[in-house]
Amino acid sequence: MVLVMRAVMPGMVMFRRRWSVGSDDLVLPALFLFILHCIWLVVLSVVLFGLPYGSDESCSVTLVDHGRGYLGILVSCLICESAIMWLSMRGSILYTQPREAVQYVLYIRLAILLVELVYAVVGIAWLVRYYQPCSDDTAKNLALGIVVCNWLVIFSVCFTMMCTFDPTGRTFVKLKATRRRQRNLTTYTLREIPNLCWTLALQDRSYTPLTLSLRHRLEEGQASSWSRRLRFFMCCTRAQDSQSDAYSEVASLFAEFFRDLDIVPSDIIAGLVLLRQRQRAKRSAILDQPNNDILAFLSGMPVTRSTRYLDLKNSTEMAMYKEVCYYMLFAMAAYGWPMYLLRKPACGLCRLLSSCTCTSGSGSRLSQSVTVEEDNCCGCNVLAIRRQFLDRDLKQVQIVYTSCHDAVYETPFFVAVDHGKKKVVISIRGTLSPKDALTDLTGDSERLPVEEQHGVWLGHKGMVYSAEYIKKKLEQEMILSQAFGRDLSKGTMHYGLVIVGHSLGAGTAAILSFLLRPQYPTLHCYSYSPPGGLLSEDAMEYSKEFVTSVVLGKDLVPSDQDPHRTTTEQWRIIIGGTKCIPKTELPMEDDPPSQGVTPSNSRLCLHPSDLSIALSASTPLYLPGRIIHVVHNHPPETCCGQEDPTYSALWGDNKAFDEVIISPAMLNEHMPHVVMEGLNK
Repeated sequence: MVLVMRAVMPGMVMFRRRWSVGSDDLVLPALFLFILHCIWLVVLSVVLFGLPYGSDESCSVTLVDHGRGYLGILVSCLICESAIMWLSMRGSILYTQPREAVQYVLYIRLAILLVELVYAVVGIAWLVRYYQPCSDDTAKNLALGIVVCNWLVIFSVCFTMMCTFDPTGRTFVKLKATRRRQRNLTTYTLREIPNLCWTLALQDRSYTPLTLSLRHRLEEGQASSWSRRLRFFMCCTRAQDSQSDAYSEVASLFAEFFRDLDIVPSDIIAGLVLLRQRQRAKRSAILDQPNNDILAFLSGMPVTRSTRYLDLKNSTEMAMYKEVCYYMLFAMAAYGWPMYLLRKPACGLCRLLSSCTCTSGSGSRLSQSVTVEEDNCCGCNVLAIRRQFLDRDLKQVQIVYTSCHDAVYETPFFVAVDHGKKKVVISIRGTLSPKDALTDLTGDSERLPVEEQHGVWLGHKGMVYSAEYIKKKLEQEMILSQAFGRDLSKGTMHYGLVIVGHSLGAGTAAILSFLLRPQYPTLHCYSYSPPGGLLSEDAMEYSKEFVTSVVLGKDLVPSDQDPHRTTTEQWRIIIGGTKCIPKTELPMEDDPPSQGVTPSNSRLCLHPSDLSIALSASTPLYLPGRIIHVVHNHPPETCCGQEDPTYSALWGDNKAFDEVIISPAMLNEHMPHVVMEGLNK
C-alpha cells in the first residue's frame, strides 16, 4: 500500500502541466523520428560529400553551407531520440522514477525543434528566391528535401502535442502539489501526536478551501473537456434539447469516473491485458485448492454442484429454449440493412437490390401495407427486415409498422404480427449510431413510470426514456390496435404480445414490458445481451415473472461493472492488473485492514474519499428477469489442432455478473449474429 501511494503519477508533467501521455509511451514516436532522421542523414551525407555541385553558383554554395549546418541538427536529434527511447523503456507503469529524466531530454528536443523551424523557414525563403533561376538540380533537390523533412517533423510533433494536451493539466498539477504538502504536514504532525483520534481530525486538512477550490475547478474543466469531445464526435448530427442534456450528463459521468484516476490511454490497455492474466491465474488457483466447491469455470463463471443447467431433454424447457432462439431473429432483424449485409455481404446485397424501389418495382410489393417512418429513400431497412424472415421461409410474419427515427432517447423499432406463433412482436433496435451510444451512457438511476410498484423500481435513465418514447409512439399512432386488428378472421385480436431487443434494445424492451404489462398482463419479454446496470433489485425480482434474458459467454455489456455498484476506487481496478508491484501489496477489496497498520497507512481505510461515499450511497442495478447464460468450454489443444468449443446453457444469477471478464471475445460475443449462432449451437 505504501508503495502504491508513493508512485509518481503516470501522466507526464512538462511546463508545469500534466499531459495525457505517459513517459513510457514515447518509445514508438521516438523510434519513428529516429528512423526518419537516420535515413535523411545518410541521404544528406551522400548528397553533400559524394555528389558534385556547382561551386561557381552562389545558390549552390549558400545551400551547401545550409545543408552542413542541418547535418549537425540531425546528429543532435538522433542523440536526443535515442536517449528518449532508452529512458522510456525503463521502469514500469507506476514505477516512473527511472524515467524522470525524460522531461529534460524533451526540453532539449523541443529547443532543437525551434532551430529546425528556423531552418525550415530559411529553406522556404531559399526556394522562393533561387528555385527558378538556379540551374544546379542537386542544390534544388537538396533544398526541397530539407524543407519537406523539416515540416514533416514539425507537423507530427504539433499533432502529437495537440492530441495529448490536457486542458485541466495545470489545475491537476496544482491540486496534486497541494495534497502532497498537506500529506507531508500530516505525517510530520503524526510523529508528534501518534493518536488515532488526532489522525482522524488531521485528515480534514485535505479538505481546505484551497483544495476544494482546485478540486471544483478540475471537475468543471474535465466536464467541459468531455462535453467538447462529445460535441466534436457528434458534429454531423442535428442538436436537440435532449441531446444537449445527454452531452452534459455523459460528460459529468466521465469527469466523475476519471476524477481521481491519473492514467493515460496506454496504461488502460496494458492494465486490461495484465488484468486478464491475473483473472486467469486467480481462477487456476481456486481450482487447485483442496475441498473446493467450484468444479470448473465456463466462460469465466464458476460452476458448482448447485449450478442449474437447462434440461433440454425436458419438453417444457426445450420448447422454451426454442422460443428463445426463434425470437432472437426478430431482435437481429431490427438492425435493418447493416446487419443483413454483415451476415450476407454478397447475396444480401443482390437480394436487396432486386427488391429495392430504386432499382425495381417489386419493393412496393414486399413493403405493402407497412407504415414506415424515416427510412432511407430506397426503403432498405424495411426491406432488410422483411428479407430476414423471407430467407428463413417465415412468410407468416407480417411487418405492421417500422420506425427508423433515431435520436437520443428515441430508439428505432418495428412491430410485426406472427401468425405462426399467434403473437404480436415489438422488436427494438440496439446500439448502431452515436446517438444510441449517448443513450447507453446516460446511466443514472431513474424511477420507472409505473403506478403500482412493489418496492423501489429504478432503471437505467436512458433506457427508461427510450421505453417511454416507444410507449407514447404506440399509443399516439395506435400501432398495437392496428396489429391486433390486422386480420380478424385469423383471430389476431386474441394474439399474445412479445417484446424483444438486443443490447440497448434489450434494456429498453425490459423496461417497456413494465410499462405495458398493466394493459397486457400475459406479455413476455426476451432480452438478449442486456446491459448489466439496468434494474434495481426490487424491479429485477419482479421482472422474473415475464422477462427472460440471454447472455453469451464473456459478453462485456451484461458484465459491465456500473460505477454505482462498487465502493472500490477506480484506480484499484486498473492497478489490480499490473505486475509492477507485488501481489501482497496490492489493495484488495475483500481484505480486512490488518491490526498492525500504522496510523499513516490506516487513514486510507478509516477515512474513505467523498467519491467512495457517493458511489456506495447509490442504488445498485442488475440484469433483468431470469437469465439463460450460454457458456462454452474450449477443449485442450491436441496434435491435430483444437476442436470446436462445446456450448451449454445454464440458469445464471442476476448478481453474479458483477465483474468484467477480460477476454478477446468480450466484444465479439455481444454481436447479435454471434449471439444467434451461440444459441443455435
